[in-house]
Amino acid sequence: MVQWGINPADCIPNSCIINIYEEGDCIPPHIDHYDFVRPFCTVSLISESCILFGTDIEIIGPGEFRGSVEISLPSGSVLILKGNKTDMAKHCILGVRHRRVSITFRRMSDDKTPYGFQPDLELEELQPYEL
Repeated sequence: MVQWGINPADCIPNSCIINIYEEGDCIPPHIDHYDFVRPFCTVSLISESCILFGTDIEIIGPGEFRGSVEISLPSGSVLILKGNKTDMAKHCILGVRHRRVSITFRRMSDDKTPYGFQPDLELEELQPYEL
């Protein structure tokens, strides 16, 4: 991701979240925790969905929200969240129409690493994939 210019060299991800959605699943409005360094990115897979942004997101019903900006996330897309708005505006995933998977790559701030955490040496030795 650094080689492709998605993440700066000082923000190599050290964690990820894999979300598996079934029809109707959503993620309610939130701001990602400040322990995670900005930027971070989310890869959308299998089907399209929408993400909604706003300082005040209204909950309309199950999986239904109203906010300021709605962006389509086609399958295969990468959304990069960075800058002041990442910390000021909430975001949510509207109820999905079809099965979907997203993978969010983030870096936890070094001073926030859990006590006693030991990295997996096998993962630490991974080399970049050559295109």
